[in-house]
Amino acid sequence: MMANHFSTRGKDRVKGTLKPSPKHSPRHKQALISDASATITDRADFKADDIMLGSGLNTLSIAASAATFGSYEYRVINFIVDLGIESGTHTFKQGEPGPIQGLSYVEFAVVGGNEIYYNCEGISGALTLDIIDHAYYIREFTFTAQDSEQKNITLTGHVSVSSSLCECP
Repeated sequence: MMANHFSTRGKDRVKGTLKPSPKHSPRHKQALISDASATITDRADFKADDIMLGSGLNTLSIAASAATFGSYEYRVINFIVDLGIESGTHTFKQGEPGPIQGLSYVEFAVVGGNEIYYNCEGISGALTLDIIDHAYYIREFTFTAQDSEQKNITLTGHVSVSSSLCECP
């Protein structure tokens, strides 16, 4: 269970930053960087509408979603990493220890006649991560997962999200 979470909505962004809040003096600024996109084998390109950053006791989760939950178009790319992960290039192989705990992609599927959101768990992959001033930049990632038909799909893209809304003096 995630103890803390932070979410952004694409409609709230103006060229990557939130509009200044009239409640705060000019010394307070709200800076928010949020962006995620990917290409996925045999699927439409992925462009996130919402990005959530969450933390548990030992893990950090970054989840980028596209479309509205409940729709057939709804999709999510999720990264679960060690809370103490450092900048650098990290590899992942399902079931092996490392700073990446899990990678997954969720999409609508029909399985056994039932309409569900199917979790395509990552099999292997890599990501290049930069952590700068409470912001996480997955400059590039690529991972392979299996879809509901047991076909391998490859996801390649990038994600940026800030864990702080307000930079105060």
